[in-house]
Amino acid sequence: MLPMGTAAVNSSVMMTPQGLWQVWPDGRFVTTTAPSLRHEQLLEYLQQLAFLYPDNIDLEEVGKSFQGRSIQLLKMGVGDQNILFWSQMHGDEASATPALLDIANFLLANGDHPVTRSILETYTLLMIPMLNPDGAEVFQRENAQGIDINRDAVNLATPEGRVLMQTRDRFEPMLGLNLHDQNRKTTVGNTGCLATTAVLPVSGDAQNILTRGRLRSKRACAAIIEAHSPFIPGGIARYDEGWNPLAFGDNITARGTPVVLIESGGLPAGYEATDLTRLSFVALMTVLKGLAEDDLATYDPQTYENLPENHTDAWSDVVVRGGYILQPGHTEAFRADLAFSYLHNSRQVIEAGSKSRNPSQTFIIGDASLHGAGVSVNAHGKVLIPAFEVGVKGLSAKRWMNQKSLVRLAQLGVGTIFWQVDDAEHGAALKYAGALDVRGLPRIVVQANPDCFPQLVLTGSPPRPQSSTLAATLQSLGVSNPQDILALQSLWVGATHPKARPARLRKDQPAFFLMVSAGPDGQVDINTSQLVSVWLDGHEIVLNGSTETIDNQIL
Repeated sequence: MLPMGTAAVNSSVMMTPQGLWQVWPDGRFVTTTAPSLRHEQLLEYLQQLAFLYPDNIDLEEVGKSFQGRSIQLLKMGVGDQNILFWSQMHGDEASATPALLDIANFLLANGDHPVTRSILETYTLLMIPMLNPDGAEVFQRENAQGIDINRDAVNLATPEGRVLMQTRDRFEPMLGLNLHDQNRKTTVGNTGCLATTAVLPVSGDAQNILTRGRLRSKRACAAIIEAHSPFIPGGIARYDEGWNPLAFGDNITARGTPVVLIESGGLPAGYEATDLTRLSFVALMTVLKGLAEDDLATYDPQTYENLPENHTDAWSDVVVRGGYILQPGHTEAFRADLAFSYLHNSRQVIEAGSKSRNPSQTFIIGDASLHGAGVSVNAHGKVLIPAFEVGVKGLSAKRWMNQKSLVRLAQLGVGTIFWQVDDAEHGAALKYAGALDVRGLPRIVVQANPDCFPQLVLTGSPPRPQSSTLAATLQSLGVSNPQDILALQSLWVGATHPKARPARLRKDQPAFFLMVSAGPDGQVDINTSQLVSVWLDGHEIVLNGSTETIDNQIL
């Protein structure tokens, strides 16, 4: 690997935030996407670093996790002042973990640069890249005991928590960098802008006393704000400053090591998931540079004080505004917005690749007027109804139930297919359904001996409707005499089967819905209301394109 940044940016600008941002993509040391980085891979990367720089890097096992995984401390630099970094104490908060190894490689690969040389001569850097390897392995917040490590600073019931506190007490760092990920739906105050970064100079007491160390933390936060502002303008917030007597940042600050908390949040449209790691790299390098140059004296703490505070659960990927909702079992629509987001930052979605369903989750049904959005959809004069549910029987349905027929069903508003098979056919049906479980197609639920089943059972691929009215759509799906709004009830299992959970639009459920035109006060008329759009798991389906067009959209 080439030294990071040597070929990408002129040496005179390499250490600026813009230069650091530019060199990272081609020069990063860890190429695994942060959520997918397992403990075993991390150990391999650490060994590679130690092999590349045997005289400059010291690896030490400072403890083991509850399940016996090694917790590694990377030490580098020869200065008499220590700086402690720790990441992934919450196993599903991985964005900054690769950035620590990227920084180690960057500093040593560019060791002749005056800035990097000053950092390594002035400080000893102590990095715990993955404090919670058990949680990281299954991508969960807590450790294998089920304990939130960041609420264990007093009891120290977790081996991981003991490792962190023992490391603090052993080295007595002059600064700590506590690296986390926050709720992806957090906004900067009430601006509606995503809080991609949140920072906090952690207090060591309930009175928020401004010590000399905490003043340094505020200057470090100001450095991060100035470094990130060109890349995420308006996307930086202040984390909650409340004193938490059980948290590590608060307790470590109280022990004499001022802590800076950095939270990676949601990314606006147009950014890559890896940009959270990229931003962490830029932020941490900027802080180190500022410390080495003048102990961050050129950064104004007021820059931090001027930030709006985090506003949690105030943003979604998509908000459908200004329409009505008609739930199964009712004939009158009510005025409501619908907000949902995609779970695109989970390890499962990232590893599934571009064909994955990229599951959605509904967050608001009601008034979303104060809710920020990546995309706002105008639903004035429209009604949202749950996507339709239909049944299919027997493994022989494989003859016609393929991607082409599922595209047609998607265009007709079918969101879920219940597939009834014999017990002996269950495994084969599950395998076949799994191959069709991709973004933009109806989901297939395989059932053996179901307690309830849709009234509408399909025996083949439906024909193209003669028009875009609801009546024509229902007729293509096989609804006989679709002349009344009550005919819609046969398209939802829950409307006619008391044992089933109604297929209503619900908070915390995936976003499967149709948008249809409506009259005054959300009135729906089967014969005149038009099918305007279909959203399957939050993805809008092309209604009038050929199956080939939809194929391109899906894949």
